[in-house]
Amino acid sequence: MGTGTMTAPPQVVGLPWYHRDDYPALLSVFSDPDKLPNTFDAWLEHAEGLEKQLQAAGFVVARVWIRPAPFAAWCRERDISPDQQARLEFANETARHHHSRP
Repeated sequence: MGTGTMTAPPQVVGLPWYHRDDYPALLSVFSDPDKLPNTFDAWLEHAEGLEKQLQAAGFVVARVWIRPAPFAAWCRERDISPDQQARLEFANETARHHHSRP
């Protein structure tokens, strides 16, 4: 039945994602490590829950890997603090770039 109707494609949301081995280094790079759990396992549990919530709300969730050196360089290029806002901006910019390809 729904053929012929134009529906907007689901919105892609970038979700910052971390490797277990990178987590301690990332906490030292971030200017706001207090906003993240102290352990990778606690972060992962929270992130997976958030991912499920976003998917349930109809978003397409793109896990965007954040690595310490490239992320720090990305922030320096833009002269921004490596904080939560930067992590979200990096993740969404990367997700939009990868999902806009044909």
